[in-house]
Amino acid sequence: MMLPFQTAFYSFTQMPPRKLAPKTKPAQQPAAHVDPTAPATASAPGLTSAGRGEGRPAPKPKQSAAAPSEDPSASSGAAGFLPPGAGHFRAKKNAFGRQFGAPLTVPRRIRDVPTSLIEAVNDFHYAMMNDTPRNEFYWNLLKRHIVPGVSSVLEIGAGSGLLSMMAARLGAKCVVAVEGSHDMAELARMNIRANGLQDRVTVLSMMSTDFLVKHFAAAAQAIDRASTTTAAAAPAEGSAKPSTDHSRPDILVSEIFGTLLLGESAHDYIQDIRERVLKPSTVIIPQFGKQYAVPIECPTLDRICSIDSWNGLDLRHVNAMQDTASVVFTKKYGFRLNTVPFKRLSDPICIANIDFKRVRRADILQEQRHEVVATQSGTANAMLLYWEASMDGEVMSTDPDLTRDNFPRDMQWGQALQLLDAADAGVSGASPAAESPLPVKLTVKGPVAPADGESRPGDRLGVLVALTDDRVVAQFKVRVV
Repeated sequence: MMLPFQTAFYSFTQMPPRKLAPKTKPAQQPAAHVDPTAPATASAPGLTSAGRGEGRPAPKPKQSAAAPSEDPSASSGAAGFLPPGAGHFRAKKNAFGRQFGAPLTVPRRIRDVPTSLIEAVNDFHYAMMNDTPRNEFYWNLLKRHIVPGVSSVLEIGAGSGLLSMMAARLGAKCVVAVEGSHDMAELARMNIRANGLQDRVTVLSMMSTDFLVKHFAAAAQAIDRASTTTAAAAPAEGSAKPSTDHSRPDILVSEIFGTLLLGESAHDYIQDIRERVLKPSTVIIPQFGKQYAVPIECPTLDRICSIDSWNGLDLRHVNAMQDTASVVFTKKYGFRLNTVPFKRLSDPICIANIDFKRVRRADILQEQRHEVVATQSGTANAMLLYWEASMDGEVMSTDPDLTRDNFPRDMQWGQALQLLDAADAGVSGASPAAESPLPVKLTVKGPVAPADGESRPGDRLGVLVALTDDRVVAQFKVRVV
């Protein structure tokens, strides 16, 4: 029996690919009227948010609805992430209460909730919502781009509804929040009602890949009618004249980043909604993101991931089992990286430089070759991965040097590490049990900028980066050249 939270922390492993549903007109069109308080309805699995983890396998999706004018080639190919609590995760057999056997009991409020959602909320949602700099990052960007009484906002991967409520508080004319999990969507509705924002925020429980222009237009019109009635009763002096054209959103906001920048398929979700629903002038928040990788020396990590000897007893053969293939979240190791000694051995490399206003999956190179020069001598125990999102001078980053005073960020995102091996294989012809990973040693032969002006560069490290088809999972191979 799987114990609660046994799978709360994930290591990256390649998942079976999943295809986006073909975009064809459905046999029956959904009703045009959108009721913000109506019960959520299940929808076909596709691409959307939640979880700070890896891609999860999903069943073959049902046929997806699409507007006649939508481009069937807008999004295609394998996709690695399905949000916790959505799609097949809602099956009865996956209910949280079924993870416990007698005489253990589970509170009624969470008994029938999908296990994946309970794990995700308790693993990172609370930490995420308590990440004050994260919240300020989104607040500042929304404040900069929302025209009070005029702007319309769409959020995908809405979760608790926090970003949508920010938009409403900042004066957005109408806000539509799309959330793939039925249970999270209902909680978002409760939060919105509790804050008195239900007249300006509509929550739809569906995958963003099933969301159509008409869904946004219907919700916006319903909100517009309600606000027009209110405005007619008490007109606001000097207020901006509201726009009557809200068929497509003025602003798209989302926070669908994983421990790796693209770990929750943000590139696919945003490309899909951008090409089917948004207008060319729609502002995408945030617009830019960069995924970095840098080799580090970390003796503490080495102490828990390898063995040499004890009391004169040679134990090195056990190192043959060391996993140098997986990218693992720092949280799985049980420590915050910035609380243990480590040093960067080179400048970072950027393996993904994303403009969400334009990016398509094919733009992100699946195989990359980089070369870095050692800036410090040491043994490269691992490749450290962190990212930054930015826009209009605002920056949100998982760089461990920048999260020292942000415990929630390290608990919801943290960083990722892949242990390094200087050799792809051991001695030719040797049995696997006799093989062990080789250390990656880098040397700087002199000062990086010696006073006499003579160039004494450090060792050069060749880095081969491989990304899975969906660009969600990365893997690194290195060698000193």
